[in-house]
Amino acid sequence: MSDIFKKIGETITETGKSIGETLSGTSKTVSEKTKQVSNAAKLNGRIVAAEHSISENYGILGKYYYDTFKDAPAEEVAETVYAITASFDSIDEMKEQLLTIKGLVKCKACGAECPMEDDFCGKCGAKLEKPEPPVEEPAEEAAEEESEEIEIVVVEDEAPAEDSAEE
Repeated sequence: MSDIFKKIGETITETGKSIGETLSGTSKTVSEKTKQVSNAAKLNGRIVAAEHSISENYGILGKYYYDTFKDAPAEEVAETVYAITASFDSIDEMKEQLLTIKGLVKCKACGAECPMEDDFCGKCGAKLEKPEPPVEEPAEEAAEEESEEIEIVVVEDEAPAEDSAEE
């Protein structure tokens, strides 16, 4: 009978060892997977940051190109440059309309916004150039003008064609 208890004890010991090894292996696998997920998340974060940096630098490069070559852009990007210029012009017009609505005029010398009644800028003392008073239009033309929408042109990004001679 003691042999049976001895066998049972050995079996329990072996089973315990087997369970321990299985748990140890499983915990190592879980630990490795956790490290992989963590490393993947870190890499994804770095990729997103690098892509954001590229996007910001494209913006800086595009602004530089526009500021430098807006008067004589390359034919491939001329439509985009002209669309940007048209957008800037539209914004300037809308800002002037806002100033008029607010009863203000912008000083040409320093850029300060001054009350339209003033003859001189309160900031720099320069003489203010006041806009011409609006000419009264017949009611039909005024209604049509108010309903006009400002056209904003967006040019789709086109990848430059590669020369087949280079291949």
